[in-house]
Amino acid sequence: MWDPKDLFVYLRGKVAVAAERKPINNNTHMLQNFENGYEVSGSSEVAKREKNDCVVRAIANACDVNYNQAHKYVAEKFNRKKGKGTQMFMSTLDQINMMRFDQVGQLSMFDEGDVRSIKCVGKAPKQGGELVNPKYKHKPVAFTVKEFAQKFNKGIYIVAVNKHALAIKNGVIVDNRDKQFGGYRRVVEAAYQVK
Repeated sequence: MWDPKDLFVYLRGKVAVAAERKPINNNTHMLQNFENGYEVSGSSEVAKREKNDCVVRAIANACDVNYNQAHKYVAEKFNRKKGKGTQMFMSTLDQINMMRFDQVGQLSMFDEGDVRSIKCVGKAPKQGGELVNPKYKHKPVAFTVKEFAQKFNKGIYIVAVNKHALAIKNGVIVDNRDKQFGGYRRVVEAAYQVK
């Protein structure tokens, strides 16, 4: 809240009336193209005991598999320890071109599980990449999450931002519910397309 004293500005010993400052309502900037990324956790007992699992949820949401399948995959391929987050996420994902998830439900001898192909779309200029927002001409500037979702509005992507991962599905951002307010301005460090 503002104080009535804030309405006056002192200039060289004289009092001048300043424009009234209005309180900022942070809820006015909210992503409309947003889905809660926690919904993939469902009733998973594994998810209830986890934390720092954004990579697990990003992969589950992008690859359209359940939380337990993604959790097992990330533990095996990324060497993720329970509750510890995923170290070396981008460098490990750079080396993967196919994701194979264990089959759930009725098993078949001939079924190889759920398989998704993955391809690096690019990395931000600060990561030495060429994933550059064409809106800026004066220097190479990375996409924000919102700008990336608008530009790449067809297809499914796993997106890495600073110490976090999320999914974007056909222009809809799938992330932690608290990121619906303010999370759209984070810089995209790398993006991977899932098919």
